[in-house]
Amino acid sequence: MDFFEAQDDARRRSGRLLWLFAAAVASMIGVVYLTLLLMSGLIAPGMGTPAGLFHPELLAGVAVGMLFLIGTGTLVRTLQLRRGGPAVAALLGGREIEPTTSDPAERRLFNIVEEMSLASGTPVPAVFVLDRETAINAFAAGHTIHDAAVAVTRGTLDRLSRDELQGVIAHEFSHILSGDMRLNLRLAGLLFGILLLTVVGRGVLRGSYFTGRGGGGRRKGGGQIALLGFVLILLGYLGVFFGRLIQAAVSRQREFLADAAAVQFTRNPDGIAGALRKIGGVAEGSEIQDHHAQEVGHLFFADGLKRGFAGMLATHPPLDERVRRILGGDAAVARDTAAGAPAGMRGGGGPMTAAHAGFAPVASIGNPAAEHLTYARRLLSDLPPELREATRDPEDALALTLGLLLPGDAAAEARRSEIVAQELGPELAKRVEHLARTATLLGPEGRLPLLDLCLPALRRLAPERSRRLRAVSSRLIRADGRIAAFEFALFHVLRRNLEEAAGEGRARRPRAPGPDQRLHREMEIVLSALARSGDGDEEAQQQAFAAGAALLPGGLGDWALHPEASVTLDQVDGSLDRLEAAPAGLRRRLLEAALRTVRADGRLDPEELELLRAVSESLDAPMPPALPTESTNEDSV
Repeated sequence: MDFFEAQDDARRRSGRLLWLFAAAVASMIGVVYLTLLLMSGLIAPGMGTPAGLFHPELLAGVAVGMLFLIGTGTLVRTLQLRRGGPAVAALLGGREIEPTTSDPAERRLFNIVEEMSLASGTPVPAVFVLDRETAINAFAAGHTIHDAAVAVTRGTLDRLSRDELQGVIAHEFSHILSGDMRLNLRLAGLLFGILLLTVVGRGVLRGSYFTGRGGGGRRKGGGQIALLGFVLILLGYLGVFFGRLIQAAVSRQREFLADAAAVQFTRNPDGIAGALRKIGGVAEGSEIQDHHAQEVGHLFFADGLKRGFAGMLATHPPLDERVRRILGGDAAVARDTAAGAPAGMRGGGGPMTAAHAGFAPVASIGNPAAEHLTYARRLLSDLPPELREATRDPEDALALTLGLLLPGDAAAEARRSEIVAQELGPELAKRVEHLARTATLLGPEGRLPLLDLCLPALRRLAPERSRRLRAVSSRLIRADGRIAAFEFALFHVLRRNLEEAAGEGRARRPRAPGPDQRLHREMEIVLSALARSGDGDEEAQQQAFAAGAALLPGGLGDWALHPEASVTLDQVDGSLDRLEAAPAGLRRRLLEAALRTVRADGRLDPEELELLRAVSESLDAPMPPALPTESTNEDSV
C-alpha cells in the first residue's frame, strides 16, 4: 500500500470508527432507558410487553441527556487536543526536549528524530519525554505533519540502545506517514466522551450517600439515586469495553504494518525486535501509569494498558507475535525485497540510476528507505558547525530562515538586508546575511532541510517574535517582484508550523472539501505558480502549464494559466491550505501534474526537485530527498 492508498484507507477507517462509536452509544442509551423503566416501576422484571417497553418521552429524554453528556465530553477533549501532538504529550505529563539540550540521552533521541525527518521529508516534529513513566513505550500524535509530536518514556531513554531506539522511532514515523495520527486523535476525543459517564456516575453515587442518610422516602430516593450512579459507572466501564474493542479494531493490524515499515526504513530488524524483547523482559513492561492512558492507549508503540479477557481487549498484538513477524514474517519480506534490489539500492552498492531504480519522486512519497536515512545522516554530519548550531537557537534559526529567502543576485540580497534591518534591526540583518552566505554552500537542495531543522527552535519563539518572522517573510517574498514558487511553498510550511505551535492554526486548519468542491481554481493557481517560476518566456510557461494540466481531471481545455500578476503569495498560500485537506487521490494527481510542469523542458535539476518537495510537504505529502546518484532526467512519477 503506497502513501496515498494508506491515506485513503485511514479516511475509510475513520468512517467505520464513527459507526462503531454510534453503535456503542446506542447500546448504552438502551441500557439506561431500561434501567429507568425498572426504577420507575413502569415495567416489572420479566413482565414487560412490547407496548409497555416503549415510552417515547422517556426514551427521548434519555437519548438527549446521554448524547449531551457524551457529546460535551467529546467536544471538550477534542478542543483540548486541537494543537495536535504537543497537546497529547502535555496531557500525559510530557516535557518537550529543547534542541539545545546537553543531556546525552535526550541529544541521542533528538538526533534520531532529525535523521528520520530529513530522510522522510517531514518537518522535524516536537520531541517529548514522559519523565514519570519508567516503562518502555513511545507514541507519535498529531493532525498533520505540521503539528506532529514524538514522545518516549523515561524508561525508553534509559533502557534502549541507539539501534533499538531508532527502530521504535521509525515505527512511530510510519504512523506519521500513514495517516493514522489523525484517526487516533479523533478516537481519543470520542473515548473521553464515553469515559465521562464513569466520572458522572461516581458523582451521582457520592450524592446518593448523603441523600440516603435520611429516613423514609428520602432513604428510598437515595437508593434509587445510588442505583442510577451504579448504572452510570457500569455504563462508563461498558464504554471502556467498547472503546478498547474499537481501539483494537483500529490499531492492531496497523501495528504490524508499522513494524514492517520500520524494518524497511532502517534495514535493521534486530533494532525494533530488541526493543520489543526488552519490554517483555522488564517488570514495568510497557504499561503507562498516567490515568489518561485509557483514552490514548491506542497511540503507543506497545500496549500501554493492562491486558484483560485473555488479550481480547488489547490495543496491540502480542509482543512475541510481533517479534516473530519482524524476524521471520511480514517485516522480513520487506527486508528481503530490499536485499534483492539492484546494487545501487543497497548500502555499499554502486550508484543508483534511473535505469536501475526508475527514479519516481511522487511514488517515493511516504516511502523512505534505508538509503534516505544514510543520506540524512551524512547531510547532518556535513553541515557546517555554525549552521548546525544556528538551527538549534531560536534567534539564529529566525535569522537563518530569513536567509533562505531571496537567494540570488546582489540586488536581491541587498533588498533582503534592507527589509530585515527596517523590521528587525541592523544587527540581525548582518546575521541573516552571514548565515545566508554559509547556507549557499549547500546548494539549492539544502534550503528545505535547513528549514525543517530550524522548526523545533522556531516553535520556541515568543508569540510576538513568531508573528514578526511570518510578517517579515511575507514582505520579503512580496518585495521580490517575481514569481518564486519555492518561496511560496517555504512560506506555507513556515506559517503552518508556527501557527500550530502558537495555537493560532485551528481557525485556518484545512478542512476536507465537500463532494461538490473540485478545488479547480486552487489547482490552477498552484500549477500556474510552478509554470511561472521557470526562466522561459510566455510560450515556454504556457507549454509547461499545459503539460501538467493534461494530467488533471477533465480535459485540457478546462484549465487556464493565470496571469503572473494574479498569482500572489496570498492566493498560493490559501490554495495550498485548501488542497492540503483534499482527498489523497486528488493530491496525487496534482503532484504528478506539478512534476510534469517543472520538468517540461525534459530535465529536473536539484532546484526544481526541491521546489517539488516543498510543494509536496505543503500538501501534507512528504517526499524523501533525491539521493545524490539518482538520475532526474527520466520521465517517471
